Amino acid sequence: MADVGEEDKFSSQSDRGGLEADVQEIQSYFEKSRSVNLHIAVIGESGTGKSTFINGLLGIGDGDDGKTETTLEPIMWKHPNKDTVKICELPGTGDRQFLASVYLDRVKFDQYDFFIILNNTHFKQNDVNLAKEIHQRKKTCYFVRSKIDQELESVKGREKSKYNEGETLDRLRNDCVESLRKEGIKSPQVFLISSWYLDTFDFGKLQEVLEWDLPALKRRLFLLSLPNITSSIIEKKKEAMMDEIGKVAVLSAASGPIPGLSINCDIPLLVTNLSSYRTDLGLDNDSLGRLAKSVGKRMEELKSEVKSQFGVEVRDEVVRKVLIETGKEEENVRRRLAQYLASAAPDIDPTSSNIITCIVLETAVQEMVEDSKRVLRKGFQEFTKIQKYYLGISSPVQVSPRSGIQFIEQTKR
Repeated sequence: MADVGEEDKFSSQSDRGGLEADVQEIQSYFEKSRSVNLHIAVIGESGTGKSTFINGLLGIGDGDDGKTETTLEPIMWKHPNKDTVKICELPGTGDRQFLASVYLDRVKFDQYDFFIILNNTHFKQNDVNLAKEIHQRKKTCYFVRSKIDQELESVKGREKSKYNEGETLDRLRNDCVESLRKEGIKSPQVFLISSWYLDTFDFGKLQEVLEWDLPALKRRLFLLSLPNITSSIIEKKKEAMMDEIGKVAVLSAASGPIPGLSINCDIPLLVTNLSSYRTDLGLDNDSLGRLAKSVGKRMEELKSEVKSQFGVEVRDEVVRKVLIETGKEEENVRRRLAQYLASAAPDIDPTSSNIITCIVLETAVQEMVEDSKRVLRKGFQEFTKIQKYYLGISSPVQVSPRSGIQFIEQTKR
């Protein structure tokens, strides 16, 4: 299980010096959060769909960035919004016998947090040897069976009226697991993925496992770096943002009074955080442009779904205006202090500065989350009912027993 050390350290800091210690502890937390790196390695032969898988994981269209030709040397892909997130496309091992230890040394094994071994048919002996060596070196690897949508179409063509999607997925997954177990891989983690439809099949399960396995700060970074392709991802991002609002409020209030305002507030700090929330929720122009290109819509169509003040723009003047308006309801906001600060900083004096800042940030996040969900629905509004259900943006539809939707629901339990 991932560690929770950062939160534990922060919650206990009140025993070590009051407000000054609070501020120092929070500053240290954010410095570590900004500097943490996440490096992911993806290994697979040419033709297994590595580049398309990485493009999807980064939320960029196939061919927008990176390379799609045969990989002979490691290729480092950068996240479009987060410089500290990188995915390395490692060269395939080939059909010949090779030494896994030599291969991993050559690709600089130590720099990666975890490894994803990709194959679009069955996993080979070289994949097994790599997995064993990675485990021997105390790191984790995951097996991804790619192009699963194509495999399903192929099976459907062969079986025709006998075809059952749920049973086919079960069989494909079990075949992979059993073959890996026979080769000595204990408890192999296998995920069936379509790089063109990351929102379906096992991508959600893969995301949850990776979050669980990563330490706290890397887990948060991984989550916020994910493309906003499901309502579930958007909601998880919301939770991560909400968890830090109390800390941001304490730092902001500690900066001193602002001319023209009756509260202590660090407006540049709030602008930085609100801008980060906006980008992580996919509401900035670059993110909207990438989504528009991938779904074949004009960016203006998606932008029309962004209704909130901070979803549209984040500027000093807008933040100041909202702070003033919120401050006029001081009596109302005081009653909500405990909700925001009790767990984050229990020894902080319940000043209106903290309360007002918390409420401004919380309201902004809630409204931008709704913007993000509207953009998601608009982007995929022409999908079929079943595809929308996979995305988590419509109600369940009537389907036959053992359908793909039923299978997905079973795997969530």
